[in-house]
Amino acid sequence: MPARDFPIFDADNHLYETEEAFTKFLPDRYKGAIDYVQVRGRTKIVVRGQISEYIPNPTFEVVARPGAQEEYYRVGNPDGKSRREIYGEPMKAI
Repeated sequence: MPARDFPIFDADNHLYETEEAFTKFLPDRYKGAIDYVQVRGRTKIVVRGQISEYIPNPTFEVVARPGAQEEYYRVGNPDGKSRREIYGEPMKAI
């Protein structure tokens, strides 16, 4: 890995919010903008009436294990693995 003459830090700040954060506590002008629905047994998030696939698991009940993508970012994906294969066995969120 190349050396850097400056500090590097992770400022990604992922936040896993509960459903209530988007449905109960939004300002009044955004009430109804976010909803959750069940589709074939899976929870999906609805944004302004459209089901969003951007977050495949909006409940965050299970998440990828820390470091699951390390190899992907180190060497890429030469074997053409799916995201599920790259992420591996999920873990229950705390």
